Amino acid sequence: MRRTGGRAAWTARVAGVLVAATVLAACGSGDDDGGSADTDGETTVSLWHYYGTPDTPPGAAFQNLLDRYEEEHEGVTIEARHIPFGDFARTLLQSAAGGDLPDIALINAFMTQSMADAGVIQDLSDRVEEWGEQDAYFETSWETTQVDGATYGIPHVADAYAVYYNEAMFAEAGVEPPTTWADMQDVATQLSDGSRYGLAFSGIEGDEGATALIIRILAAGGDPAALDSPEAATALTQYTDMISAGAVSNGVLTWNEEDAKNQFANGQAAMMINSATYVSVLAEENPDLQWNVALLPSDVEAATFLSAENLTIGATTENADAAWDVITWMQQPEVLAEYLPERNKLAARDDVDSGDDPIRAVFAEQLANAWAPEGAVAAASSEVFTHIQGALQAAAGGGSSPEDALADAQAKIDEALANVE
Repeated sequence: MRRTGGRAAWTARVAGVLVAATVLAACGSGDDDGGSADTDGETTVSLWHYYGTPDTPPGAAFQNLLDRYEEEHEGVTIEARHIPFGDFARTLLQSAAGGDLPDIALINAFMTQSMADAGVIQDLSDRVEEWGEQDAYFETSWETTQVDGATYGIPHVADAYAVYYNEAMFAEAGVEPPTTWADMQDVATQLSDGSRYGLAFSGIEGDEGATALIIRILAAGGDPAALDSPEAATALTQYTDMISAGAVSNGVLTWNEEDAKNQFANGQAAMMINSATYVSVLAEENPDLQWNVALLPSDVEAATFLSAENLTIGATTENADAAWDVITWMQQPEVLAEYLPERNKLAARDDVDSGDDPIRAVFAEQLANAWAPEGAVAAASSEVFTHIQGALQAAAGGGSSPEDALADAQAKIDEALANVE
């Protein structure tokens, strides 16, 4: 759920770089890093992403997908460029100044509004209307593509969070997966023994560490961007109580999602809140581990956090038709059915055959009730999420009461949202 910069900051920076782009274009000095349509019928489509290089599992799976497209489309070459996530938005913005945006940019779903506002990506509304498959997508996934009533992207894949639990530990203790957050606290406490914790999650500094608290606030019926609420107080107080009681390690404040997975895989945590990313990883790395997955507990809501990417077309491309063909091919249900298990992700649309895997079925069910930021909160999501994690850090670290930590975070969130144009 990482993102960099807010909408106002992006808009200001891009306004400057687009002015520079105009000057460069007038001088004919811009480099062309985009694709091309050759006169001999050969077409090259440039595509930028942050999934990883081809020697990494995510990067290899994505490259395999692109290779399949090339095999089925003679004369088309896709030039993929991997850019690390932390550099991705900045690189797109700088490239806009040089007029050398890629034909396709695979962006974080929460970047869509900012990139559309900055003029980096194209309005796809007319193409989508003709395509006619928008109703196949889960509502929350599709909403991330919308900017002021227009469509600026097509959801690529999705991810959702659920509860992983150790079946052997549960059987030994005679407990069932929790269905409410009161049950979660009771079960986590019962399964903790001083050397083992009941529940693990990522609470690391930054936006990644906000996911668990966002999920808990949603379960209480609250709004993650409205921390001065009884629901947020209930959520944060429960987490701080669980940490104080030893049901959750205070190590969560330094754990990323990979660390939480390792705690669970090593038997140092009986449960973890994590995404579908780790389904295949656990099966491959820990074949003897007895584990399963359950839906998130619910009090008022059972919403999960949506993690997703959108496929977009660069604003300056001359290969829009070719780019659109690649994007829509990637979204064919039969293509996704083969690609998603290799990528450890979920479909953003509900007409993809996920097979008979009961674990992926739980994540798919959880995804149907997913939350994602909208409007100003989406535009400033990185800042908002960082301040939410800050409240967890302040309260669980012992420096502030939950009420004071939430009030301080709310003031910072209000300031961030006020800066959104």
